Amino acid sequence: MDTSVVTNPISGFHPDFLQSLPAADYHSHPAIGHSSLVRIMRSPAHYQDYATYPPEPTVAMKLGTAFHTALLEWELFGKTFVVAPKFDRRTKAGKAQALAWETGHTGKIILTPDQMEAIGKMVLAVREHKGARRLLGDGLAETSGFWRDERTGIECKMRPDFLAAEGETIAGIVDIKTCVDASADGFSRAIATQGYDVQAAFYQDGMKTLSGETVPFYFIAIEKEAPYALAVYRASQAMLEIGREKYRAALELLSWCRRNNFWPSYQPGGEIETIDLPRWAANFSLDG
Repeated sequence: MDTSVVTNPISGFHPDFLQSLPAADYHSHPAIGHSSLVRIMRSPAHYQDYATYPPEPTVAMKLGTAFHTALLEWELFGKTFVVAPKFDRRTKAGKAQALAWETGHTGKIILTPDQMEAIGKMVLAVREHKGARRLLGDGLAETSGFWRDERTGIECKMRPDFLAAEGETIAGIVDIKTCVDASADGFSRAIATQGYDVQAAFYQDGMKTLSGETVPFYFIAIEKEAPYALAVYRASQAMLEIGREKYRAALELLSWCRRNNFWPSYQPGGEIETIDLPRWAANFSLDG
């Protein structure tokens, strides 16, 4: 891969309220991140299960992590990932060669040549987009911030993919999302269904608490399949306000659940509800 596409921290820029932690240390820290808030918005039971039994990364998640690392932390890529050669596993010798190779790379995440090719094309797509290249030109990748929510006392955390810098000033929080559809319509649906609005508001407010500054939030959305189309979006004020209401409600709910040691799912009181079709299905007509 052409390593000139890789972003590195600029000299001298590292705010003292941010920590350079390995990803594993950040994720194991008990503070609440936006992923936990999204889950408790579904139900406290879903949050509790997520917190107690963290899910194993899926293939899609591993590929996304590999892309992030190749783009933002190339110096770590070779320590974390390895591309597997092709073995003829139909033969006894091929199986033995594959086993020996895998044993020699224990602890690393294995990528196929096709996955590595896709990652390289995705990184190149970012490089060729003027707006993305500008946002990722100077700054810091994968730093961690921690703060205590003033209203609930809950310890919170964030790990922005990238903090864009202008001199010694943070100019933007940049989050890189792999997706199916990076168009404005397609990605706005992903924002709503995946809770990215919650993340944007939570990170913006966390940065305000830590730095005293209100920093814009940007998405770099890139499709996971060819032609690896990419778009860059700035979170609107309306989106941030909605996300803020959601995460504030989620923190209040988490605080209540902790105080009462009660983690219900959809029907806290064991109710029996009437259910109807969704609005789109209710518009069906036998007359065509």
